[in-house]
Amino acid sequence: MSFNPAFESAVSTPRFDRFRAVARDDEHAWELYRWNIELTSSFAPLAADLEVALRNTIHHQLTNLFGSEMWWANSSLLLDDITAEMLTQVVQKYRKKLDKGSVGAGKVISELSLGTWVRILSKGGHSALGRSIDYDRRLWRPALREGFATGELNRHGEPRRPTRKVVHARAERFQKLRNRCAHHESIIEGLKESGTGAMLALDDVWNGSVELLQWISPELAQLHSASPAFLEILACRP
Repeated sequence: MSFNPAFESAVSTPRFDRFRAVARDDEHAWELYRWNIELTSSFAPLAADLEVALRNTIHHQLTNLFGSEMWWANSSLLLDDITAEMLTQVVQKYRKKLDKGSVGAGKVISELSLGTWVRILSKGGHSALGRSIDYDRRLWRPALREGFATGELNRHGEPRRPTRKVVHARAERFQKLRNRCAHHESIIEGLKESGTGAMLALDDVWNGSVELLQWISPELAQLHSASPAFLEILACRP
């Protein structure tokens, strides 16, 4: 499909200029624009499986830890302000129905943002009173780590598990790529690493996301490893 100036007014000049800046001419910019659409679309299957698997394994482990599917209501659960706000927005929406039993925990779990789950995997933050909330000690070590396994055994014959820091890093990078793809943003220059600002190669983010899924469900991850459409399209950049 050849470039038509009318396309630019529809997609907006500021958006198109991101592709024009790295293209030889407008025709090439349009090819990059269409390629970016195909590339972001190809990420959707992995994004769907990983997001659902990630939230389910975290929910399952927290249910075990606090003895209830509505683990967020347990008085011993300490959350930092950011996580608490994320949870509160959804729980309050269904408060009356939850109390009546007309909806269950699954309704809340399905509506919590990916950012909530990624936040729960972080080292934690602070409460409004300035108290430091340590997710590594309170959530990861006693429960969340059980939801991730590398597939290898340690010297005691037990499943080897990745560290919280590594799991969080992969989840955070996955979230960044997933959000850009979901909002149809340009990913042709890679992604910026949170904190450092370093550029992350897209194939590294993809492989890290598949590995994260493998730590949760090797069988599900195999589906994406066997048919990596994202990598195939990535290799055919115009």
